Amino acid sequence: MNNSFIITHIDIFPFNVASEHEFKIATMVVSGAQNVLVRIRTDQGLEGWGEASSFRAIVGETQKINLAAASELRDLLIGKDALAYASRVRDMDAFLPFNSTIKSAFDLALYDIASKQANLPLYRFLGGEKRTMETDLTMGISSLEKAGDDALKIVKQGFRKIKTKVGIDPEEDILRLRAIRDAVGPDIKIRIDANQGWDRVTAVKCLNAMEPLDIEFCEQPVRRNDLDGMRYVSERCSIPLMADESVFSPEDAMAVIQKQAAPMINIKMSKSGGLKNAIMIANICEAAHIPCMTGCMSESGLANTAFCHFAMAHPIVRYFDLDANVGHLDEPIVGGVGIENGNIVFPDDIIGIGAYPDPDFIKTLRSL
Repeated sequence: MNNSFIITHIDIFPFNVASEHEFKIATMVVSGAQNVLVRIRTDQGLEGWGEASSFRAIVGETQKINLAAASELRDLLIGKDALAYASRVRDMDAFLPFNSTIKSAFDLALYDIASKQANLPLYRFLGGEKRTMETDLTMGISSLEKAGDDALKIVKQGFRKIKTKVGIDPEEDILRLRAIRDAVGPDIKIRIDANQGWDRVTAVKCLNAMEPLDIEFCEQPVRRNDLDGMRYVSERCSIPLMADESVFSPEDAMAVIQKQAAPMINIKMSKSGGLKNAIMIANICEAAHIPCMTGCMSESGLANTAFCHFAMAHPIVRYFDLDANVGHLDEPIVGGVGIENGNIVFPDDIIGIGAYPDPDFIKTLRSL
């Protein structure tokens, strides 16, 4: 019996998806998704899909960078065993120590193949079981005049948790949060994400001013390498902090924990390089009793479904920011999870990731 699935072909596709509106964070403005699709095919007929979505100011990658790196990774992986996915991820990490976002696309495709070969949903392949997962919906930084109305639109869609971006103008951040809280009332959870936009002094000032607004937590108030600054803020504010850009790797997670910089960590495939390293981060956090969130960039329903599988399999993930493709226009993805009143809904018959690009749409693309 042949237990290996040799990689014979890897297709790389630029993948652009239009969005309803621009999305503004403290460090950049995003208009639609400029992603990369990866399809890995094997000699025994199995194929797996993965996707990368780069936020240049966060991960240091663009679509063009990812396409160039993907062609190098293709050369590295052709002819190797797809089921030895842990070895393949180590190969990629040794070959390209950074470029986490494009490596995550290859990683997801490998896990898609492995779980399909096992005839299991990916979350079952990872040892998980179904549980309730309620996601937030994220607002970008909008004008003070629009903030309350934008928040109400989210509530009317059935979401009970809102995450809003902050970090550009401290005074406006405070006023915007007040407008959002006034609009949605006391029963809606509000989370904030500064995306490294504040220094430690500004962060303390803003978070203490926001304390009466019942903010659930604040992501990444200071620069990613300023762990001392994050601890400084954490010790002076009652709003809990969540490390995001500070944690790309398992080593980063250990540093945050050892420094006691933040009591929570956000795990994203685009930062970790995919599932294998994300699982290592989750295991470290579980050992240290650090609750986690699983987040996203601007991925389609393909990668967002993979993130939901990961979250399903790791109970230490207690917060969910899995709204990547909400607001995408004419997204050509078949299958995958849905969202009903903020809750993640898995199809019953899902195998592997269970989401893939429409074959007719793929025929319109040119593989690099």
